[in-house]
Parts: sequence; structure tokens; C-alpha cells
Amino acid sequence: MSIIAPTTPSTSLAPRSRWLAFGLAVYVVSLAAALASGNVWLDTFAALVLVTLLLSPGLRRRSGVAWVLWLLAGASFLALAACGHGRLALDVLPIFVNAALCLLFARTLARGREPLIARIIEVLEGRERLALPRVAAYARGLTLAWALLFGAQATLLALLLTFARPDGLLDALGLAAPFVVAGSAWRWYLHVGSYALVLTFLVLEYAFRRRYLAHLPHAPMAQFIARLMRRWPALVRRFADEMD
Repeated sequence: MSIIAPTTPSTSLAPRSRWLAFGLAVYVVSLAAALASGNVWLDTFAALVLVTLLLSPGLRRRSGVAWVLWLLAGASFLALAACGHGRLALDVLPIFVNAALCLLFARTLARGREPLIARIIEVLEGRERLALPRVAAYARGLTLAWALLFGAQATLLALLLTFARPDGLLDALGLAAPFVVAGSAWRWYLHVGSYALVLTFLVLEYAFRRRYLAHLPHAPMAQFIARLMRRWPALVRRFADEMD
């Protein structure tokens, strides 16, 4: 018997998924152009696109907090660009993204709350899946693992940006650093490698899950990704509810 709850496609949510995909494509293209050209205004544009994507659930709900944050971010980015430090706005964002995700996962581990991975399982595979042996405990452990990964990466990225030369935070402020991260490879890890690490962890976790929960049926990787994309709007709503 299938343990995956049937899902009903939502035509009203499909346009949101397309706009999200379009926004991500714009961010990737503008980020690549900014890294290749060194243009501070491209840095600023890429940073603003990413902030817009991150705040989009609140912006769509016309949340006052989301709009204030968006306006403050935009004003800060423009001020940094005008001072010749537009790249700092772009470089700081991955740190905040990882720190925010760490907090998002960690706060659901508090006593009396449902771990975030358990909520994701419910959206993707139905509430019945959580009642199966070892699934709920695995969901809690995986939520902790994601929180630790994002927390460790936020710390690492903050250290890289602080001590990098050129274009690091201390370097921009004209302050001496106890040690220096030289070259430009750190910036590629900041904006590309850090996200690649998350994707790698996702694939490795999927392989481990199939072994650890071998007593349960598992959808093939391609089907799992397809279901994830199809149910993405519902997942975004869960994330937005958790951030409220």
C-alpha cells in the first residue's frame, strides 16, 4: 500500500513557482556577471534580487516588516555602492542566509515543537509517513544536522569575509588582521561553493536515508526532486509560517 499521500496540483500557486525560478535565474546570471566584471552596481543588483527572493513570502502578503526590511536593505546596498563597497553587500548575504536557515531549523527543535523536517515530510509524503517506525526520530535528527551545517557554514563564511584580502571586511575598514585569507577563491566558495555544499549534503542524506530507513519504500531521486518542485509553494508557506 502506498504511504505517500496524493497531492492535488494548485494552479494558483504555479505562477509563483515560475516567478521564483525566474528570480533565481536572474540572481545566478547577475551574480556571475558581478563576479566576472567586478562592477559594484552589478553586485548591488544581485544582492537586491537575492533579498527580494528571501523576503518574497512576506512581500506577497504585504507584511509591513518584510517591506521595511526590503527598503532598508535596498537603501543600505545603494549607500555601500555609492561609497565603492557594493561588493560587501553581496558578500554579506550568504552569511545571513546560512545564519537565518540555522535559526529556522534550530528553533523547531525546542520542546513541544515539531521539527522542520517532520513538517517537510508531511507536505511531501503525508502525515502517515511520520507515524512509521523510526521516521519521526530521523526527522528530528536530520533537523539538527541541517541546523549544525548552516550554523557551521555561517561561521566559516563570516571568518572568510572578515579576514579576506583584498575586499574583506577588515581590509575595507583599513584595519590590520591577525591572519589573512589571500586570493579570490574564497569569494567563489562564498557565493557558489557554499550552495554546492548544501546540494551535496542533500544528495548524501538521501543516500543515507535509503539505507537507514531501508524497511520503508523510497521514491527514486528524480521522482523525489520532481515532487519537491511540485510541492515547493506549500513548503515555502511552511517556512514563512515558521518565520512569522
